[in-house]
Amino acid sequence: MKKQLILPVLALIIAGIACSIQNVQMETIDTQIVEISEPLPGNNDETKLMFQMTGGEFSISPGTEGLVEGTITYNVEQWEPEFTRSSNLFEIKQVEPLRITGIPSDEVKNKWDLSLTRNIPINLQIEGGASDNDFDLTGLQLTNLTIKQGASDTSIRFDSPNPIVMEELSYTTGASSAEILGLGFANFKRMTLSGGAGDYTLDFTGALLQDAVVDIKAGISNITIIIPAGMNAVIINEGTISNINSEGTWLLSDETYTTMEAGMTLTINLDMAVGNVNLIHLD
Repeated sequence: MKKQLILPVLALIIAGIACSIQNVQMETIDTQIVEISEPLPGNNDETKLMFQMTGGEFSISPGTEGLVEGTITYNVEQWEPEFTRSSNLFEIKQVEPLRITGIPSDEVKNKWDLSLTRNIPINLQIEGGASDNDFDLTGLQLTNLTIKQGASDTSIRFDSPNPIVMEELSYTTGASSAEILGLGFANFKRMTLSGGAGDYTLDFTGALLQDAVVDIKAGISNITIIIPAGMNAVIINEGTISNINSEGTWLLSDETYTTMEAGMTLTINLDMAVGNVNLIHLD
């Protein structure tokens, strides 16, 4: 008798779960558009910009007249952005993803489209959940750049030199796809990349103005490292990964790949156990 009840009970449980899932679909409201027009601070001191978004689409471009200009478009009530301002701090923040209840649908919108100033030094911090990101940071005066994300698809680019020295560039992400272009123009002293399983392309196009160090630690990933012609690069395999493919001219000695060029040195410490690494030295 008990066995005869199992299937009906399971059917009721499954039906209940289905109803529950339908009932927790994330509720949307009429699309809201927030206009942002933040003026420059009253001095030329370094200003910290902090952006924390729940997840969605995020684009940054350079060259606005004010400190930050743009729009935030959303249609989930809890995602109304909060603003914090002081003399040399500007923060835009949405609620943390874990505070949101419901399952996102195709109707959910959360899009940030911002433009940043080139006129003063900036300490830029970006934090977010799963998102599609397009960050053009060309010509910004970046003193530090910190990006922390969930599983994301990200493009970051530098098309001309950072006018000042960047002390540190830090990029931390979950299982993601990322393309960072023009890193030689970023003018950083130290860079760290910490990633989950994913596909990562690091293109160091540009001219080094000082020695720079990069620390890479990733899970089961495909990583492509592109070194331009004329750049002196030393890539040290500190992990146990053995699947390293090289293109162009390299000197290999004791798990260390060197381009044997003159000038400032880019040192890359590579810590991976499993995955694929493609080293490309352009002629």
